[in-house]
Amino acid sequence: MNDRADPAVLPPVETVDALPTERLPAALAHLLAMQARVVARMTLAANGREEEPDRLLTVKEAAPVLGMSEDWLYRNADQLPFTRRTGRRTLRFSERSLRCYLADREA
Repeated sequence: MNDRADPAVLPPVETVDALPTERLPAALAHLLAMQARVVARMTLAANGREEEPDRLLTVKEAAPVLGMSEDWLYRNADQLPFTRRTGRRTLRFSERSLRCYLADREA
């Protein structure tokens, strides 16, 4: 495999030269976030534990996994550790965290 990054995926490093000075802090924050994700993935891969990306389930998808009604999920969402709010009124549920929650309850 080629060790060089695919230029279609990552811009050339010289792109930074064209950024206005006031945008440099945001660019640096973005680069640091990317670096953290790269390190996390490399660590998982090195330990043989690289996982698929987490999927956010809707109420309709999560209810049967839990064996509960959609109404029950809406009423109890704030007490469930796998609830993710994607907006003021939109609920989603981390599939990975939900499965861990169920596994812990079975043990």
